[in-house]
Amino acid sequence: MNKLKKLLLISSALLLFTANNTFAVAPATASGTITASGSVVGTCTVSASNMAFSTLNQASDTTQTSTVTATCSDGVTWTVTNADTSNNLTLTGRGSITAANTIALPLTVVSGSLNATPGTFVSGGTGNLTGISTGSAQTGTITGTVAAVAGKTAGTYGASVNLTITY
Repeated sequence: MNKLKKLLLISSALLLFTANNTFAVAPATASGTITASGSVVGTCTVSASNMAFSTLNQASDTTQTSTVTATCSDGVTWTVTNADTSNNLTLTGRGSITAANTIALPLTVVSGSLNATPGTFVSGGTGNLTGISTGSAQTGTITGTVAAVAGKTAGTYGASVNLTITY
C-alpha cells in the first residue's frame, strides 16, 4: 500500500506540474521594410569686393582686382559668371553716354586665381570662377584693366558688374 500511495502521489504531482504549464504555439511572423528618402536643397550666395581704381592714369593702364566670394551648402557645384555682355565705366551724373565720358573696363579671370577658368569675364566669355563647395566661403580673383584715359572728360566714373552664381 505504501507503494500505491507513493505512485499515486507521484502521479498527482506530475499531473499538477503539466496542468500548470501551458504549451502555446509560437505566433506566426512576417517582416517588411520602410524605405525612407529625402533631399537637401543646396543654396549659394555670391559677393565681391570693390574694384577701386582711385586716380586713373592718363598715360598708361591702371589695373585693379576684386575678390569674388561664393558661399554654398556643402557639396554644391557652383559657377560664377558675369551677367553683362560688356563692362564700361561711365561718368557719374552725365545723361548721355559718349566716347569722351565712357571708359572700357575689360574684366578677366587670370590663371593662378583659385577656382579660375581663365578668360574674358563677360556674359558668353570664357572666364569664370567655379568650384565644389566645402560649406565654407570660397574665393577667386577678377582683374580689371583700364587703358590710359587721355582725352576722357574729367570727373568721377563708376559702374556695376552683375554677377550670377549658378548651382
